[in-house]
Amino acid sequence: MKACVFSDSHGFAGNMMNAVRLEKPDAVFFLGDGEGDIKELSMEFPGLTVYAVRGNCDFRSDLENEVCCTLDGVRIFATHGHRYEVKFDPELELLTSQALEAGAEIALFGHTHRQHMSENRGVTLINPGESGRGWYPGYAVLTIESGGFSAELKSL
Repeated sequence: MKACVFSDSHGFAGNMMNAVRLEKPDAVFFLGDGEGDIKELSMEFPGLTVYAVRGNCDFRSDLENEVCCTLDGVRIFATHGHRYEVKFDPELELLTSQALEAGAEIALFGHTHRQHMSENRGVTLINPGESGRGWYPGYAVLTIESGGFSAELKSL
């Protein structure tokens, strides 16, 4: 299974659309700040499974703050990140603790607009960066198979 991870599109769905056309994922994770953009993506690709959370700029959103799911044996925790102080916690301890509590092997987060991949206490922490019109737009690709996974950060 292949999943694309996006965040912080802030009103520009075009980069996400292009990445989905290129990667042909089975699923997409959207980590907030562009709820209308993920709706646009879902309309363009109606068969695509989408896991989405609200960001700090998604006012009046009905989306959850967090999503936890298991894909092909891998548990994934997804959130925007602002509730876990990701801009001020260089080791991402709060996020890691929440992911461990959820039994997750992967924690996906956004909010900082910067790509990041590291490991903390057995949790792989991934920020795909911003997918909108920023200075360095990007996304992440997760490849999950039989309880194992690999991750890659890509530029748009």
